[in-house]
Amino acid sequence: MVSHFLSDDKYKKVLGFMDEISIINENFRKEVLLAFEHWFGFHQLNFWFCDENNQLYDPITLNTNQSITKDYLNNYMDMDHLVPHKLSQHWIPKRRVISLLDIQSKKEYENSEYYNSFMKKYGFYNNTGIFLVKNKNIIGLVDFVSEKNEKNEGIIDESEQMTLEILSRCIAQKLNDRFYTDNFENAFKNAEYNLTDREIEVLKLIRQGYSNKEIGENLFISVNTVKKHIRSLYQKFDVNNRSGLLFKLNSI
Repeated sequence: MVSHFLSDDKYKKVLGFMDEISIINENFRKEVLLAFEHWFGFHQLNFWFCDENNQLYDPITLNTNQSITKDYLNNYMDMDHLVPHKLSQHWIPKRRVISLLDIQSKKEYENSEYYNSFMKKYGFYNNTGIFLVKNKNIIGLVDFVSEKNEKNEGIIDESEQMTLEILSRCIAQKLNDRFYTDNFENAFKNAEYNLTDREIEVLKLIRQGYSNKEIGENLFISVNTVKKHIRSLYQKFDVNNRSGLLFKLNSI
């Protein structure tokens, strides 16, 4: 149980955070940032999408001046060691919460051009990334900057690390549900496939690896009805089995 590893206070914060982001809507990313500020006191945050080449794009920001984001994108992003395409498999998916001072020693970091030209200029010291991973792919990144202080030099402690590791998995699932689902439905609501709304629901669950019984339980229909929808899907996609259907979906 999570409560065995976290203090009661941290456990309550995790539950409060999850409740706050439970409704997945078009403002989901902004609400995630507001929840981090509310429950954990993180002030300056960004929420990025990540494409199939591990490139970050389309940031949503909180309490960050647009001029800083623009300066970063235009001049300093290529210097940042925390961007996903620069991180080796040594880091992800073994860890989902990584800071600049995890990647470089303090001396290397403080001598780097990135720190002296960008971070220091805006009063930042460390940056911590919460990587959102689904099916071994990075689909997003939440990051927050911290200032240097005598106590911890902007480094999160072990309890905070574990808390954020837990939340990264929750956010990744919801992000995947929100944006993958929308794209999935749009891809198949056309004349070429002529799928019904129920067939699309069944198709989504097949894609996620659900059995016929589990599909029925999720959609509150019988297994025989599930089989009927699946036979219709096979016919419409011109395949004979699930493997062929999944291959066709991936190719589409």
